[in-house]
Amino acid sequence: RVNSYPMREFLARGRKDTQIKNCRHCQPESESCSYIIGYCPAVQDARIKRHNQLCELSAEEAKKKEWVIFQEPLLKDHQNELYKPGLIFVKGGQAFVVDLTVRYESKPSSFADAVAEKVRKYQEVKEKVQEVTNASNIKFIGFPIGAHGKWYEGNYGLLAELGVSSSRQEKVARCLSNRALFTSVDTVHICES
Repeated sequence: RVNSYPMREFLARGRKDTQIKNCRHCQPESESCSYIIGYCPAVQDARIKRHNQLCELSAEEAKKKEWVIFQEPLLKDHQNELYKPGLIFVKGGQAFVVDLTVRYESKPSSFADAVAEKVRKYQEVKEKVQEVTNASNIKFIGFPIGAHGKWYEGNYGLLAELGVSSSRQEKVARCLSNRALFTSVDTVHICES
């Protein structure tokens, strides 16, 4: 959580001439926790697994409130470009297109930037979502969780709209945050081996 894990970039601080800071898997990149957790191709499978686990936990909460869930549907825009949002929750005429993402908390606006990015990205497939879900009211939601286990306060809005009680929201937030943190640590360990 304090970004002091002994990755090559951290160990090279102040000793650039004597320490190698390049990633041991993809040489041109600097081996930092943020790079390994978010981008290194050597641990892509671990990142996908983490994403799927977090989506599954979120879907379980929605199922309890009788939402119909589409997990990673394949949607194409007008230019035939493929989009794959993490989850679509549907109930009545309402659909929430949710793209869950784990982000490294590198600056105060990391989460707000992720939300804006996800909302903007999936606007391109609004008509396709209507076609697939038959919903008249569609809302696009970015759902960021911190790689250090930090919880984005805006995520409570989706949980409330799904009908999750306030006390249960706290438990869900803790569960998702802990899973993001622990799987991020596991990802760093995988990279070392």
